[in-house]
Amino acid sequence: MTARTALHLLRCATLPRVWNLLRIAVSFQLSVLLRRSIVWGKPYTLTIEPTNRCNLSCPECPSGNGTMVRPLGMLSRDRFADIVRQTSNEVLYLQLFFQGEPFINAGLVDMIREARRHRMYVSISTNAHYLRDEVIAALLDSGLQRLIISIDGLTQDVYEEYRVGGSLPRVLDALHRLHMARRAHGSKMEVVLQMLVTRQTEEHIPALRRLAREHDCEVSLKTIQVYTSEGAERFLPLDAKYSRYDIVDGELRPRSALRNRCVRLWERSVITWDGVVVPCCFDKNAEYPLGSLDEATFEDIWQSPTYHDFRDRILRDRRSVPMCTNCTEGLRIYR
Repeated sequence: MTARTALHLLRCATLPRVWNLLRIAVSFQLSVLLRRSIVWGKPYTLTIEPTNRCNLSCPECPSGNGTMVRPLGMLSRDRFADIVRQTSNEVLYLQLFFQGEPFINAGLVDMIREARRHRMYVSISTNAHYLRDEVIAALLDSGLQRLIISIDGLTQDVYEEYRVGGSLPRVLDALHRLHMARRAHGSKMEVVLQMLVTRQTEEHIPALRRLAREHDCEVSLKTIQVYTSEGAERFLPLDAKYSRYDIVDGELRPRSALRNRCVRLWERSVITWDGVVVPCCFDKNAEYPLGSLDEATFEDIWQSPTYHDFRDRILRDRRSVPMCTNCTEGLRIYR
């Protein structure tokens, strides 16, 4: 965490949010000790999906490769405002992205403003293809604290190996325009250049760091999640420190220890564009729905038997949940 991030978070850390964070931390430890779900408070991190539509066709992403089985759509401003109303007293950190490209939703900037009106720390991740001058100006005025720009390669041929259908010159132009606008505006918004480290991009890491310095950005190097041996052969980096997997007897094995616990189920939650609450960001296709905001309040879902049963299942036998076997909890994120 950078000093700028820490300062932004401190400004959003109201007493009710700090008290909620402490209650969640204590109840998680108690749950691990007693092997049953005990939850005091609400999540202090919330992910809300503006849309699961995307303009690119990334081969290991359900939104891009055609394996997304849930309906495609857009989060409405009314639904977003209702979620914020229900959760803002406790939620400190709001991730306004999940699957899809968030800027496809025309109401995104209004959603940022609504969250900032409630003093939430707001983060967005984008492929930057929609960062036109008027969008950049609106973002700077919205109070957004963190903008993550995915830039998976610094030559067009490498970039489009994963960001299929994307244009690196367009991304670099948007980054330049954003940099100039931030300087003119005097903006303190954090901008992060995030690279998915693959076999194709690992040699581009030094160039990414130079680009970040030139544009007053942070750097985040993200390990790639793959689902098949073909994906592993194509994308896993040669430098093992940037891989979340070991290959043992021809099989992929995540490096993170799969213990019967997961703090994510206490500290955060994910809501899809159509109001379905799912356990975490690894449930990309909403295969483990825990409730719908069309039928219950968030608090009722968060404390429901269905949610508690799922947490109990993780505490008893995490390997029984298939999505957990490809999880990266605890792996280092490189800067």
